[in-house]
Parts: sequence; C-alpha cells; structure tokens
Amino acid sequence: MNHKLNIIIPTKDRAETLFWAIKSCLQNNYGHFNIIVSDNASTDNTEEVVMSFRDPRITYLKTPYRFSMTANWEFALKHVNEGYVTVLGDDDGFLPNSFHDINEMLNRHPTKAISWKQSFYRWPNNNFVRIKNLLQVPFKVGFEIRKSHIVLNKVIDQQMFPGDLPWLYGGFVSMECIQEVKDKSNGVFFHSKIPDIYSAMVLSSIIDDYLFSYTPYSIAGHSAKSNGAAQIQKNANEILGNDIFLKESTDFPWHPKLEFVHVYPFIIWESVLQAKEVGMFASNVKIDFQQLFDKGVQHCVQLGIIEAERNKLEIIASKNNLVFKNRKYFNKIWWLILNLKHYIHVWSNNAFYLCINNDVTNVLEASVFQSSLVRPSWFGMIINNLRLLLKLI
Repeated sequence: MNHKLNIIIPTKDRAETLFWAIKSCLQNNYGHFNIIVSDNASTDNTEEVVMSFRDPRITYLKTPYRFSMTANWEFALKHVNEGYVTVLGDDDGFLPNSFHDINEMLNRHPTKAISWKQSFYRWPNNNFVRIKNLLQVPFKVGFEIRKSHIVLNKVIDQQMFPGDLPWLYGGFVSMECIQEVKDKSNGVFFHSKIPDIYSAMVLSSIIDDYLFSYTPYSIAGHSAKSNGAAQIQKNANEILGNDIFLKESTDFPWHPKLEFVHVYPFIIWESVLQAKEVGMFASNVKIDFQQLFDKGVQHCVQLGIIEAERNKLEIIASKNNLVFKNRKYFNKIWWLILNLKHYIHVWSNNAFYLCINNDVTNVLEASVFQSSLVRPSWFGMIINNLRLLLKLI
C-alpha cells in the first residue's frame, strides 16, 4: 500500500534555505507525496523560489497578512485532507529514499503515527554556534513500537525529549488523528504559541501505540534564523522573546500561570496547560510541578540565562505556589557540571562530521552526504569525535 505523505513547509523570509528544503523532498523517488509551502507573507523572493520548481506536487499558499507561527501552521493544516502529514522546517531536509522507507514501515507495522530521531545540521550561516557546517547523526539505529502514555510521563519528567512522542515535527501523523483533535478542541488543532511541542502533548492523548525509529529520516537544520537553533543557545530568549515574535503571537497568548521563558521544561508545561484547557491532555499522566519547575531552573542555569530570567522564575514560582531554590552562589559550578554532563551524552551518542571537508554547504547536500556514510563502530565513532574536538579546540 502506498500511503499519501503530505509535507507542510511553513516559511517566512527564508528563501535561501527554503529552496534546499524543497529540493531535499523532491530527491525522493516515492510517487505518493505532495508538498504544501505556507508562505507567511514573506517580503523576500519566497514565491519566486517556490514557483521556479514548476512541480505539480508542490502547492504554494500565501497568508493574506503576517500570521503568528502557530496560525500559519493551522492555516497550512487546513489544506490537507487525507493520508499522513508532517511539518518540515524551511531550513530542514529529508534524506534520500526516506519517504519509501517510511511507507514500508507503516505497511509492516500499521500505526497512526511514526516519529524518528533526527540528525542535525548546522548551516554555514549559523553564527550562534562555534562549530559551523557540522552534521550530527544519531548512532543508534532500529525501531520500536511505543506506548504514548509511558513516553509522555518520561518527557514530563525530562528523561526524554518531546520528539520521542508522536508529533508533527520529525514525524508523520494520520489525518484521522488530526481531525479527532480538531473535533475535540473547538475545530482548531493548535492552541499554543509553540505548535510543535503542543502537537506532541495532544497527539499523545489520543494515540496509544506508535512507531519510533532511531534511524533518522530527516535532518533538523540549524540556520541563522532557526527557532530550533535558538532553543539550545544562550541567547534563545533574546531571539524568541523579542517584540516581533511576541507581537505576532498575540492570538495565542502564553498561559497566564507561566511567564515566557523559552526552555524545554516551561514550553512543555505551557503546552500541557493549553491542552488541559481544551480537554486534550492524557488523564493518566500525573505531573510534579515542583520537579518541572526545578528542571526549568536547571535549564536556565545550563544556558547561562538564570540571572536574566530570575524575575520571571520568581513570578512563576509565586503563581503556582512553588519553591524557587536559589542557588545563586553555586550557579557557576552547577553550570559546569550540567554542561559537562550534556556534552558527554551528546558526543557519545552521535557521530559528528565537519562538512566543510566534504563540499557540503546546505541541508540537501548534507542529506546526500549522510546517505553515503558507513555507520562506524561505537568505539570508532568516539575516536573520530575526539579527533574532531581536538582539531577544533
């Protein structure tokens, strides 16, 4: 059976990366997919770039005025009627033959959703990182069938990432599930300022079993304008908390029990609260809000933004009757320990490749390069990673 795969690409003034994101989809030989580019009133040459492909599988939409990110995702989702759907960032890319492989997985193990561990590619124009043009490929391969409520509990406890759940970014979801969520939440799918995380929270409430692939099918791109890149940078709140982002998101206000602090524990918490408001959060998942708050503080320390966000953290604690454990005098030691632990985990579970040595300059070329790689042994991966680190230090 050939499942129809719908790829939504929301975009705004990123024609230079969008071109390569689209090309990465078109390199697939699978015959049953279409691309919906939802242009959020761009002022650059986005429309010209999309039209240059002259491909009937591509549908170009343009919002009548500048929407919020969430509203643009909702706008695009309304134009999908059947099959499976995913959202691809305009600086991301799919790997060659990934659509065929995803279809085969869904045929062998019929489920309503499939998610996967993504690779990461730091674009050469990403000035927020010290090492540019770097490809990160997960070492572990294979797949498993997961129970949503089990993984959701681990995500809430910060043991796993939202992308480990069924969601729309880094995963395909049946349109039957999308429609079920809309039917149960006032005809609208998204109810949060952060749509990708929100999709994981609500889909987990209606999907019992889903496929999860450790083998990546796509690459998450971190470019100069990437929200995803900003999420893991010290200046994430400076980028995402600026007036433009907030003014464009007034139709989806941040939940009043929280302040806008853009680290994973708080954006997960916010999505949970919004899902609860519309009755779309799993009732069998219990949340320790003090623990979630403490994890949020920990993330702020790790990113080096604890002092900048201290006032907001105090307000969140006050609103929710929680204790803000002030470790001001130990933050430098805590920062060192948390980052050391993080880097050991990342560099021991992923293979890293400096792409400038392989004539890679964009996410399409990164996807082709990745498909040509031979999976190293774990020991060989560690040695190569250490060589790369020593070379760059």
